[in-house]
Amino acid sequence: MQQRIAVISGKGGVGKSTISACLAVEMAARGKRVLLVDCDIGLRSLDMILGVDEHVLFSWADAALGRCTVKQAVLPFGGIHLLCAPLATETALEEDALAQLVTTCGDYDAVILDAPAGIGFGYRAAVQAANRALVVCTADLVCARSAALAGTKALSMGVQEVRLVINRFDRKVALQRRHLAIDEIIDETELQLIGVVPRQSQLFFQTSNANVLEAGLVTQAVTQIAARLAGENVPLMIPNAQ
Repeated sequence: MQQRIAVISGKGGVGKSTISACLAVEMAARGKRVLLVDCDIGLRSLDMILGVDEHVLFSWADAALGRCTVKQAVLPFGGIHLLCAPLATETALEEDALAQLVTTCGDYDAVILDAPAGIGFGYRAAVQAANRALVVCTADLVCARSAALAGTKALSMGVQEVRLVINRFDRKVALQRRHLAIDEIIDETELQLIGVVPRQSQLFFQTSNANVLEAGLVTQAVTQIAARLAGENVPLMIPNAQ
């Protein structure tokens, strides 16, 4: 069964796009054929994160509205394929347009949908296209509250499985009670944890072949998340932040 994973949050700036890109690269490294979709209409970022923004000709909206084929809209990048969001709102787009488009992409083992913050059009478009969701949350109360809302809404929209990813976690800061502890985040969001990504000061992408230059704490944590998504029993490891 094709995995269609919406990476969501209630609050912006929590690192969804970085998690999405790292997860796509990791899944491709595991031999999966991966489609990475930027769902943030007007504010797309994955093309810039991956360093391919100058090569983008079409968006998934162009394919959905018949201006090009999906094959023309997809941008191959290393072991993954990228579908970019449009740079402006398309009034002709129906909310289920992306879901209908994704159903035509059966050649991929996994589709990762990087949703915008909040629960607006882009969020709903991504969630309608997904059968699983990862809710990305940082260790603050405002983010945890909004993550709970994003996760609850995804379940109400029919997503089969919703899991929590705690991002930019610093164990030393948590021990000093300067932000929420892992158990507190789980309690606030009422979501099952699938991974904890520690804070790392820098993360670079080698744009020529989609390999992360620094195989640091972030990529190690995302590797564990990819393994758990594949059904592997991987112990939860939480290294100290860098």
